[in-house]
Amino acid sequence: MSDESLRSSRAVVVGGGLAGITTALRLADAGVGVTLLEGRPRLGGLAFSFRRGELSVDNGQHVYLRCCTGYRWFLDRIGGARLAPLQDRLDVPVLDVGRAAGPRLGRLRRNGLPVPLHLAAGLAAYPHLSLAEKASVGRAALALGRLDPADPALDGIDFGTWLGRHGQSPRTIEALWDLVGVATLNATAENASMALAAMVF
Repeated sequence: MSDESLRSSRAVVVGGGLAGITTALRLADAGVGVTLLEGRPRLGGLAFSFRRGELSVDNGQHVYLRCCTGYRWFLDRIGGARLAPLQDRLDVPVLDVGRAAGPRLGRLRRNGLPVPLHLAAGLAAYPHLSLAEKASVGRAALALGRLDPADPALDGIDFGTWLGRHGQSPRTIEALWDLVGVATLNATAENASMALAAMVF
């Protein structure tokens, strides 16, 4: 399609969630006249905030990584990147509140070493896993590092099954893999695409 025909084209996008807004913005950037239709009184789809008394509740993308380039483009395009800054280096506090002895704080920190060694020191000091569990995580991380996220075969398996095959116990999945996976993939390991997990992790 020529630039001239694009400029004289019109499109209707139904749904004002993140995907609908992104589609409308991309079309508009290409010179297409766009009408965006949304049935709710607000845009954002599943990404929204609401109040319950004094409590303000956010729903939507809470964590994103540098590999989330589409989301970063969206934030830049709507002028919202300053509201969702990236950490210079991953540093996530993790509070374990299910202990009889009381809550215990741990941290997942990235150092300057290359992947997959970038989390080795943080994992070594992570109090929510045993020494054996930490060793199994290291082996699984090395196996993840050998995967090609673009391999279509990865879509044939879920992340939880892959983790189980690589020695990850349900406790390890809950205390580490799901901690990152739910925040970035919006799904537990058993419900997450292995291809997406390989890209994120």
